[in-house]
Amino acid sequence: MRLRAALRHLRKAYGSWPCLAAVMGVSVNCIEGIANGRDNGSLATAQCAARAAGVSVAQLLGGLSAATDRCPYCGRGAP
Repeated sequence: MRLRAALRHLRKAYGSWPCLAAVMGVSVNCIEGIANGRDNGSLATAQCAARAAGVSVAQLLGGLSAATDRCPYCGRGAP
C-alpha cells in the first residue's frame, strides 16, 4: 500500500509514468500495475523507487514521523 502511494507521488513529481519508468529503469506497465493495485510490488521495485526519490527504502515505505507529524513526501499532516 505504501509503495503504491509512493509511486503515485513520484509520478506527480516526475510528471508522467513514462518519465518515472525511465528514471527507475522499469517498464511503464510494471509501475502502473503496482500503483493501480493490479500487481504486487517487489523489493527491487521499492529500491528503484527509493533511488528515484533520493531516499532510503525505509524512508520511502516508513510511516509518518512522530516528531513532525508530516509526510516526508507530500507534506500532508497526520490524519
